[in-house]
Amino acid sequence: MRFIVSFEGRRRPVNLDFGEPRDLPGLMRWRAVAAGRQDPQIHDAMEFRKLATKRWRYYLKGNEAATSFGHLRRAIRADRFAEVGFLLLAKAAWHTATPVLGCCFCRRSWCHHLIVDFLAVHPKVLAGVGGRVRGVGTGIIYSLVGLADQLGSDRPFLRAGRNAGALSAPISPNDLSGLLLEQAFCENLNS
Repeated sequence: MRFIVSFEGRRRPVNLDFGEPRDLPGLMRWRAVAAGRQDPQIHDAMEFRKLATKRWRYYLKGNEAATSFGHLRRAIRADRFAEVGFLLLAKAAWHTATPVLGCCFCRRSWCHHLIVDFLAVHPKVLAGVGGRVRGVGTGIIYSLVGLADQLGSDRPFLRAGRNAGALSAPISPNDLSGLLLEQAFCENLNS
């Protein structure tokens, strides 16, 4: 999947890839810049990245994680009531300061809904390290709506944290038309 972000006012492509176990060390190394550590959005980004990777490791250990779109489809075909977790990574090789711009842990529920548990934009992206990037959270959400459509699922479900703006579940592209989600964070649906 691909989406477009704004980098220093110019349109740049971003790939949204399924995470693989080899991606974990890079995600675990996310660090906030000293000047932004008190920013609540940066604090949330660090917490949600931590929770997303923890949840994904749990699904990997239980063989309930998908590491590709094909893997997700095969799991659904094998058991139409399967709950499958997956991690999506927004990658941009052109952004050398932080090539992984954000991550999102989702699951496909037993009733064929996509549920966003955690979404985080890299804290250095939020702080503007390496240049101003806008639209990462928005692009991930729009891509999830497209993924849900490809799977024949209802639209994704999420609930926004206090720092994300006015977004609540479920969502569709029309719901997003007036929202600015450039620094979107989603909190655990179970809380």
